[in-house]
Amino acid sequence: MTTNMRSLRSFRNPIGCLILLAAFTAAGCSTANTTDEVVVNHVDASGNSVPGWVTPTGGSHAKSATMNYIANGGTSSCTECHGSDLAGGISKVSCFGNPAGCHHDPVAPWFATSPATQNHGVSAKKAPGNSGFASCQICHGKNFSGGGSQVSCFTCHAVSAPHSPKPWRGSPYTHATADTANAPVCYQCHAYTGTANPNNPHVPSSPAPAGTAPGCYNGTMCHNQAGHPAGWAATAPAAQPHGDTAKKDGTVAGQGFPSCQTCHGADFAGGSSNVPCFTCHGVNAPHAPRPWRGSPYTHTTVVEAGNAPVCYQCHAYTGTANPNNPHVPPSPAPAGTAPGCYNGTMCHNQAGHPAGWAATAPAAQPHGDTAKKDGTVAGQGFPSCQTCHGADFAGGTSNVPCFTCHGVNAPHAPGPWRSSAGSVYTHTSTIEAGNAPVCAQCHYPGSPNNPANHPANPAAAGTPPGCFNSTLCHGPTFHPTGWNQAAQHGPVAMQAPSASAGFAYCQICHGTGTTPPANFGGGTTGISCYTCHGVSAPHAGGWQGNHQATDPGNAAVCAQCHQSSAGTPDCFNNTLCHGN
Repeated sequence: MTTNMRSLRSFRNPIGCLILLAAFTAAGCSTANTTDEVVVNHVDASGNSVPGWVTPTGGSHAKSATMNYIANGGTSSCTECHGSDLAGGISKVSCFGNPAGCHHDPVAPWFATSPATQNHGVSAKKAPGNSGFASCQICHGKNFSGGGSQVSCFTCHAVSAPHSPKPWRGSPYTHATADTANAPVCYQCHAYTGTANPNNPHVPSSPAPAGTAPGCYNGTMCHNQAGHPAGWAATAPAAQPHGDTAKKDGTVAGQGFPSCQTCHGADFAGGSSNVPCFTCHGVNAPHAPRPWRGSPYTHTTVVEAGNAPVCYQCHAYTGTANPNNPHVPPSPAPAGTAPGCYNGTMCHNQAGHPAGWAATAPAAQPHGDTAKKDGTVAGQGFPSCQTCHGADFAGGTSNVPCFTCHGVNAPHAPGPWRSSAGSVYTHTSTIEAGNAPVCAQCHYPGSPNNPANHPANPAAAGTPPGCFNSTLCHGPTFHPTGWNQAAQHGPVAMQAPSASAGFAYCQICHGTGTTPPANFGGGTTGISCYTCHGVSAPHAGGWQGNHQATDPGNAAVCAQCHQSSAGTPDCFNNTLCHGN
């Protein structure tokens, strides 16, 4: 009893421990001629203990013991002195009795439950050496059921394995960060040998030949080649396997941004794969460089579920300037709100359009006015509608077709939508830039949506779509040569109103309205009729002598200036200048 207590006291004292180890080892565990790595490193040629051997940090006994264990196929020469159970043997020094060594760190507990401070988990997943699964086996047994330490890993892990229970590809635990050099230990349970294995639900697509050394990515266990299959990083937008997969529901294993993080790291800078996403993407982000709301790449097809928290890493809006988020949400979310694409935590507020966007009153048509603006500017023009409603406006990612409200299979109201002054809808105020290619989807020459006589002389094949270059409905813009002569435009203006004649026809381009400069003051052309006419009217001064050739159908336009009494404007009912 006295001897045992003396030994225990010496063992608890690091200096005493070294002296005791030297004494026992020199007495019967080594000779000057031994070649065993553990023993050679443990004692010197004279049989004296090597300083620092059992030092908890910086010592060499853990590395030597681990590599010796691996080299001897799961047995250790430590047992020669410390006994088959490593509890003391002829050295009378147990490998488990030193509170200053092994896993007993009073500063950072070895068995901490917080994933961020899982010393034993982090150590076990390192390459074999001072750490690794093999180092655990030395004391806990080859099958981790207790071994010489008589402490089973299963008790805490809750499964008969040296790891936590599934899911163990995700949070808070993941096997993706385990060094592949531990594969031989994993192989004990997860081997694929051509038969069903309840511990390996993944049948490798190309099982390894018999006798292949265990590896994480060689078909001996769950996986084949490391990394992605051929063509994964194809650059053609039509075949973007990795992009399409990354944008899917991130709550599903194997897809979404979280699946990329598994190997490439939480910040996509390389992670366990040591391959950063940035190298190919050209920016420090898991996506292509801007503009990435359009062609050939767009973020509008990213599924929000599971991916929003990843986007939030860079695009968060927390009330301060963020160079990665130029869009300050109109209604920032309260602090603590879970990241979402449309809740004010990042760039956008509510999904879809704001209240009143689809107002039907012609005087307040937010969506119509926006759609007809320059389509080369982000957030406006027909292309901006296509972003969510689809290239064909049949629903797209929003699943809301434009046709439901419009009443026709088109991104505009039903015809006639080139009508006279006071009409509800007109396309004449639509800006050509960016929008013409969208119009061309339906209104190309010869299509059912383009009258046979529009245009008179179709443009040559390959001509970029334009409103006035004969690729759609119209030929060259403005009037033909000589139009400004009275004999040309005057007779056309005085004809009965139609799609190509009458005062209302002039107003389509030169301006609608009832008072100058809205009426014929320039309109979309910016050219006022008044400049040539010399008066603020759509006619020359002193034309009373020949205005009788004007068709009475134009009375509504004449009434803008000449109405004398109430009633429906007409040339001969006392509403204008004449009686019956």
